[in-house]
Amino acid sequence: MPNGLENIIKNFDSYDYYLSGKIARDIEENRKGQFVLTFKNEKGEELTDVHVKVRQKKHAFKFGCGAFYLDQFEDEERRSLYRERFKELFNYAVVPFYWDTLEPEQGKPRFEKDSPFINRRPPIDTIMQFCDENKIRAKGHCLVYNSFQPKWISDDNEVLKRQITNRIKSIAEKYEDRIFDFDVINEMITVYKNAYYGNGSRNMQISDEPDHEKWAFDTCRRYFPNANLYWNEGMHETFGAHYKGFRSFYYLIIEKMLRDGVKIDGLGMQYHAYEPKETADIKLAEVCNPLRIIDVLERYGDFKLPIHISEVSIPSYSNERYDEELQAELTERLFKLWFSSKYCESIVWWNLCDNTAYKAENVYHSGLLRYDCTEKPVYKSLSKLINKEWNTAFEDTVSGQLRFSGFYGEYDIETEYQGKKSVTSVNLMRDNTGYDNRLCDFRAKEIVL
Repeated sequence: MPNGLENIIKNFDSYDYYLSGKIARDIEENRKGQFVLTFKNEKGEELTDVHVKVRQKKHAFKFGCGAFYLDQFEDEERRSLYRERFKELFNYAVVPFYWDTLEPEQGKPRFEKDSPFINRRPPIDTIMQFCDENKIRAKGHCLVYNSFQPKWISDDNEVLKRQITNRIKSIAEKYEDRIFDFDVINEMITVYKNAYYGNGSRNMQISDEPDHEKWAFDTCRRYFPNANLYWNEGMHETFGAHYKGFRSFYYLIIEKMLRDGVKIDGLGMQYHAYEPKETADIKLAEVCNPLRIIDVLERYGDFKLPIHISEVSIPSYSNERYDEELQAELTERLFKLWFSSKYCESIVWWNLCDNTAYKAENVYHSGLLRYDCTEKPVYKSLSKLINKEWNTAFEDTVSGQLRFSGFYGEYDIETEYQGKKSVTSVNLMRDNTGYDNRLCDFRAKEIVL
């Protein structure tokens, strides 16, 4: 059977004369900084002949994945492999706060680790313990969603608002000091007048109120004053057919919300490339066009808000070697383009393993791992990018200062001076003082040996 990803990749590469240089320049400009480390003794005197090993241990950029299948496998072997391969690649985890499975019985949220099993919905504390142990940042998804409601919610709008407020309050009381990123609104633009469709999966009638989005953000901000609150939207509304530049539905509603004083901290853009194998080159031609992707990211950059490529699914369609290799080829190209973009701060793969997606989505085999948790070519490709190509590590012998260009993140600086070895952890992040980050001397890090 033909695999339409072949033509998608060929079309992508037809722009290589422009893309390769642009991506390299933009990664250097947007993802890296110029840093200086100064080595001194306790008297404040600069030291000579210091042997230094620089090793980046964590990215500032958020490489993420949905943690929806953590500890979901029946056997311990796959549970362990899932955990190991998650933390080897990702520093960001999406935590499922879908209301129907978080609180199927009113007043009894499934926070604790011993909560009843529900497929693709681990208890929140299970995921948070994993994140805490591995220094993985968590993102809650999502707080006021017009889908996946418990059966007990009210059909009276005022009562429902109180129920939603109580839900948000209970989540904040438990996780305000542990989760600092939340999707508030999700997939809103395609939904209007729930009554037209009946009480289906999109079944929260207050989403038809004109001020619904403002109410949702204002309510969440009341209980999460220090969190980053995001609006997350579907692929068709961001990269797909509904994209019309500054006339796009998503662009216009974000512009209106900001003008009305709603504090939105970032924009989510889904990228579920779910289309049949044999027609992928036709169905995905628009959303996989690299010039269109650049245009979308630059257009939404008008708002100067962080952009999350928030739900990525690239199909392999099967576990045949050729199909898996095409998945890896396309994914690598997309990640490089997204990673290079100025306002992009996160890329989140949605389902780590094949056959763990939502219902019919499993037919696309869009995991990075097979169902037995063995690595597909796409996992190895991303590991090479994240852990090697986009990672700073070197050693040198210096006197006084060490200047270098490195990817933003957390570093271990190993030193040896006059036979004494030590390790110092430092954060080397993008400057936020308003100065050109390339002028690094004014923010030098001192290491006392």
